[in-house]
Amino acid sequence: MQETWTLRLVTDLEEVAHFQQLEQRVWHSSAEDLVPVHVAITVIRNGGGLLGAFDPAGPRETGGMVGLTFWFPGFGVPTTNAEGNRAEAAGPCLKICSHMAGVLPEWQGRGLGAQLKWAQRQAILAQGQTRWATWTYDPLLRTNALLNIRRLGAVCNTYQRNWYGLMQDGLNAGMPSDRCQVDWWLDSQRVQERADEAPRLRSAAPSVPASLYVVPGQTSLAGLPAPDEGELPLDGRALALPIPEAIAELRRSDAGLGMAWRLALRHQLECAFAAGYVMVDCLQLADGQWHYLLEMRPVEPIAGQTAGQAILGKEATNGRSF
Repeated sequence: MQETWTLRLVTDLEEVAHFQQLEQRVWHSSAEDLVPVHVAITVIRNGGGLLGAFDPAGPRETGGMVGLTFWFPGFGVPTTNAEGNRAEAAGPCLKICSHMAGVLPEWQGRGLGAQLKWAQRQAILAQGQTRWATWTYDPLLRTNALLNIRRLGAVCNTYQRNWYGLMQDGLNAGMPSDRCQVDWWLDSQRVQERADEAPRLRSAAPSVPASLYVVPGQTSLAGLPAPDEGELPLDGRALALPIPEAIAELRRSDAGLGMAWRLALRHQLECAFAAGYVMVDCLQLADGQWHYLLEMRPVEPIAGQTAGQAILGKEATNGRSF
């Protein structure tokens, strides 16, 4: 299908109001959960950004805006570096908090989400202030996992339990808001390679490590995919952790099974990260199921950290996903 949308930064007051309408439609949010117009304007005019995708066929109420990504500057202590290894940072660094990114359902599955993120990368690098961006996403959402880790080249070794507390929007209600925080090293070799390969990455098969422990798949009594509750070996071999195929539909069929997936993946990722593993890719194995690929990585310093990027003190983060 031919692309009919255009991407551009949003600065107009009326278009920021359209951003609110789009936010409500993407996340099924209540009025209390929407970003206030005055807050969005303040962010845009003070180092942050709002990038919109506009389509002539888009809703009139959103001014034709069908996708967005919204970010602001912050500080944090990196836990990985540009090579995807664990980090040893001198102190907090300037970063971009990519708080929100989303696409209307009718425009999903057409590569627009990835285009928005790549355009966001260019906008951040053009500012010349930092090469590091972070955001959070629900690790149970396979589509988000493949976009963030596989296609964009972000890495992760940070798991946050119930990060946003109790959420009431249509996508998150009823589950602890556990999140993975990813590090996106914007000018790193791995990210540049993903940018160069972007048109082919959707179908390209990632390489499978020679030594790989695959967490076995399980099935519930009702025939639904279930998590494995065994302990990981954590012996230095690469790990493949299964990602549920469609967690939203699974939760609607069996809420208890959805919670079991949340708790099992929480335990697996927390244990692996604590043991020195880093999430570096996603693998589709012979059974057709997608898995997180985690590898044991050494600790290295943050290369190229300048006095302007490292400050006295310690800490920070945020994010919302596709």
